Amino acid sequence: MKDLLFPTTVHYYDNVLETEYIDSMIEYLEAEGGEKIKSGQNWQSKPDIHKHNKFKVLTNKVLELSKIYFDDMKWICEDYNITDMWGTVSPTHHYHRPHTHSNNILSGVFYLKSDEQANIIFSDPRQQAHVLEPKVKEWQLNNAPNWNYPSTVNRLILFPSYVVHHVPVNTSSQNRISVAFNIMLKGKVGESIEYQSAEF
Repeated sequence: MKDLLFPTTVHYYDNVLETEYIDSMIEYLEAEGGEKIKSGQNWQSKPDIHKHNKFKVLTNKVLELSKIYFDDMKWICEDYNITDMWGTVSPTHHYHRPHTHSNNILSGVFYLKSDEQANIIFSDPRQQAHVLEPKVKEWQLNNAPNWNYPSTVNRLILFPSYVVHHVPVNTSSQNRISVAFNIMLKGKVGESIEYQSAEF
């Protein structure tokens, strides 16, 4: 018998949207970034693009796939919603430092434009698990301190908001363009009788 105890659940989906929607979102973000992007600066949009009509199809897909994640985790809640959604354009030589997404339960990213070498890298949230690290014959999900997923165009990745992740330096000659988002549940969590409840 073998169990995977305390796993970190990541969902990823390919070929999420039709190409026409991807092209439309790229056009919108590049226009919004304007001179900053043209001058080679890293740029992020305002965090409310899920309210913009250009991103309606992606927003609906995020909500649809998030429900699958919630159901998979057997989470009980009244509802859930997108709290933030923003576009990022990262030119050559730019990267995104290690970070988490506070005040949310689920986060994700969707790739609009990327080179073949691009990855997003997740770090094991269990600090104690790597006090001792034997040499390994082969890195796999149950022994790696970090794990990366290729930033494939038209791929959407969902992950717990608490997981530290980062994006390495863009070594290609083209901009990387992605849309990140956060999801938060609605309703009561925990039980008052246990003195550990809250309501969102």
